[in-house]
Amino acid sequence: MNRAITTCLFLLLLCVAASTVYAQKKSPYAGTWIWKEAASKDKPQTQFTLKIRQKGNVFSGVYSVDEFINGEWQGEDGNQTPFNGKLKNGGLELEFDTDATVPGYQQNVKYKKPADGRQRSYVFVRLSGKTLSWRAMRGRKIEGLPVQLTMRRS
Repeated sequence: MNRAITTCLFLLLLCVAASTVYAQKKSPYAGTWIWKEAASKDKPQTQFTLKIRQKGNVFSGVYSVDEFINGEWQGEDGNQTPFNGKLKNGGLELEFDTDATVPGYQQNVKYKKPADGRQRSYVFVRLSGKTLSWRAMRGRKIEGLPVQLTMRRS
């Protein structure tokens, strides 16, 4: 009887350890993703950066749109727009407010749904190999970005 109890306790411990490791597994979406418009000498080039974080089943992060000319950044102090996301249909649906851009690079910027009735924007991102595809779904589009684009991990 003691051997059966020991075996059961061992299996229970093994299950708990496995679930802890599984819960800590990093999301393949988490990280920094970048898209750059094709460079052209003496003309502006747009760079879009998407930073995705995950805590449990909750996704959040910020995006920024920057302009470069001949590889030189044209911004003053940067910008970032927060978003929230959720797993949906084999990808992530991200929700954000294009008017909620925060100047500079502050820490812990959080998304808040617009309280004044402004329309929220939604995009769908899907991981395919080493790239992340972005497709605008509804709401205001991000100025300077195409409706669809493909990003690479930074």
